[in-house]
Amino acid sequence: QFARFDSKALTRDLRITGSPTVTVNVKSTTDEAVLFAKVYDVGPGGRQQVLPSQLVTPARVATGDSGKDVRLTLPAIDHEVRKGHHLRLVLASTDLGYASPLTAATYTVSLKSDLAVPTAPGVTAGAAGLPAWVWWLPVAGALTALVLLLTGRRRTATTPPDPALAEVPLQITDLSKRYAKSSDRYAVRDLSFRVEKGQVLGLLGPNGAGKTTTLRMLMGLIKPDGGEIRVFGHAIRPGSPVLSRVGAFVEGAGFLPHLSGRENLDLYWQATGRPPEDAHLEEALEIAGLGDALSRAVRTYSQGMRQRLAIAQAMLGLPDLLILDEPTNGLDPPQIREMREVMIRYAAAGRTVIVSSHLLAEVEQSCTHLVVM
Repeated sequence: QFARFDSKALTRDLRITGSPTVTVNVKSTTDEAVLFAKVYDVGPGGRQQVLPSQLVTPARVATGDSGKDVRLTLPAIDHEVRKGHHLRLVLASTDLGYASPLTAATYTVSLKSDLAVPTAPGVTAGAAGLPAWVWWLPVAGALTALVLLLTGRRRTATTPPDPALAEVPLQITDLSKRYAKSSDRYAVRDLSFRVEKGQVLGLLGPNGAGKTTTLRMLMGLIKPDGGEIRVFGHAIRPGSPVLSRVGAFVEGAGFLPHLSGRENLDLYWQATGRPPEDAHLEEALEIAGLGDALSRAVRTYSQGMRQRLAIAQAMLGLPDLLILDEPTNGLDPPQIREMREVMIRYAAAGRTVIVSSHLLAEVEQSCTHLVVM
């Protein structure tokens, strides 16, 4: 089944790096021979036999009548053979990775050359000093961080709160926004209005008028190109602390579908880091009017139920300024009537509500003031 050729035991460690080669003479009782060549690392006494990387070289040899000399190049390996071990060249007629021959044959294999094994020359390196960047890079990083810190503080200090507007829920002045690739077309342009406590303000306009863009700028979700937004005297920027006094439902809410409605609200409030007693959860749930559905997974909710749960989420903590973007979408007529009453009652307690809509009849029945966009 195989021919085996062993070397003498090595007198020193040998690291093979590359492809071993050997020339053999092959004869066969048929016109060709199929051989599988491999080199083993064999321990002292032949007890430990290792095939480096489990690599085998198949070779099909057309032998003819008198046999044929064949130079075999075995797979490239990187393997260290320890002192006292020896190498074993095996030429087998079968291998588990290949189909076995279908016809009987006898092969005669003899060595025509020694097994040549390539080795890599030793690599030595002298001691070298540390490169210059090891010293200046940390210093440059520290200086960059200091500059960013100072400029960040200076940028924050340029927009101090306005004491005159401390009791004004919202004032927008000359607000403008253009989206990328629309340098000549504004989503919002030169928008100015002011909202007082106790008002229900309606943003009225057709789809595309810029209502949602205005609300997103108000929430610090996108940056305006011009103008100023102040909430209770504070200029709005992403993450402004004053936004904790604002509750918002803009372009839908993201809920975890496998959790119940109540669990989603609990998780949202926990993420704010505020005490549980400040959530006023029961009041918000009473407003939502979801009943037994609160204990069901949100994935089972209809669009209207999701809408009501999102509004309840916006009302958690009973914020001083409540922003609702198209809140009646997906609600049936009784729910729409109830939503009108909710907004009116909410503002009657001294809070402020801003609601966007494209339906004039809707804002007529619920809003005390109107901005047409």
